[in-house]
Amino acid sequence: MSDASNSAEYLYFVLVPVAEVFRAELPDGKRSFMAIKNSKSCRVKFGNKQIEKNWQSFCKSHELKNDTELEY
Repeated sequence: MSDASNSAEYLYFVLVPVAEVFRAELPDGKRSFMAIKNSKSCRVKFGNKQIEKNWQSFCKSHELKNDTELEY
């Protein structure tokens, strides 16, 4: 399996579902996120800076592969 399909599968089968559960615990109005991927890595990024910081900490503590260097 190629890196591109691996990153897409990880993004849509792992990161996005976990981010949706994470988002469900947040107050309304500050819950938007985007899914970003390239051929080798992927990431979920929240629009609010504090929530993004909390999300990054959550990913790190749960050993999720969320590439914080990846941008659009």
